[in-house]
Amino acid sequence: MREINSIDEKFDLKHTSEYHLSIQLGLDGFSFCILDIFRHKYIACKHIPLVVGKLQFLAKKIESIFETEEMLNASYQSVSIAYSTNNATLIPKEYTEPSNLIKIAALTNEISRNEDICSEDLPGFNYQLVYSYPKELMTFLNRKYTEFKFMHKSIPLLSATNNQRNEKKNTLLINFENKYIRMIAIRGSQIDLYNSFYFKTETDFLYYTLNIWHSLQFDPERDEILIGGFVADDSSYVRQLKKYISTIHFLKPSIDFSYGSLFDKTQKHQFISLLNTYLCV
Repeated sequence: MREINSIDEKFDLKHTSEYHLSIQLGLDGFSFCILDIFRHKYIACKHIPLVVGKLQFLAKKIESIFETEEMLNASYQSVSIAYSTNNATLIPKEYTEPSNLIKIAALTNEISRNEDICSEDLPGFNYQLVYSYPKELMTFLNRKYTEFKFMHKSIPLLSATNNQRNEKKNTLLINFENKYIRMIAIRGSQIDLYNSFYFKTETDFLYYTLNIWHSLQFDPERDEILIGGFVADDSSYVRQLKKYISTIHFLKPSIDFSYGSLFDKTQKHQFISLLNTYLCV
């Protein structure tokens, strides 16, 4: 995704104590937006594509961004940070004893000695998400901010989905990342699937989506797909999918806030996780 830099004329670096800073970071990019809490308006948004081959280099790359972005170094009323990673495992809450977390995470992902493990409740579900993050990254963030809310990117994504899905239908959430798609299938109050798939072509995308749809026995006429992330609403991926599934919607940011002209040149569903982190603090 291309670089995006949009700042409202009302933004004032002297008033950051009245603002909330939301950051989203991972190997697939670095984004941040700023919310004027009292006016309920987003007044800045920036996305910086990253070229980071290995996880051990991420902290240094993020540090270099902070050195050049004056807005990131101000003092805010509150800060939230959403971390994007595929190294995540969904488990029922009854199995989330602290002594089990590392063992469970290691069953599905390779955890290096330079990583720590974190677990979080999924909003609206009886599950926890266990994931790893670089120790060096957390050390850097603790130096920059005295207090912040750290969460996996799926937390604000699922929160937005719960608020917008039709509870009478089965829902397949598809979030487009830089090189992969994250899919979360919801049936009632249960999550039937939480997984991610690397893809390069429309054929790859349709194969994974339709295979999952049929395996879960979702109804193409009755059930729904919700889409977020780095995909245009008129993309060929979406056009092809509409040939098979009747009900497809794009996730929308909260109507509790205004967004001015920040997203005149981009679509808000592409930043749905970032824009929803404030509501998860």
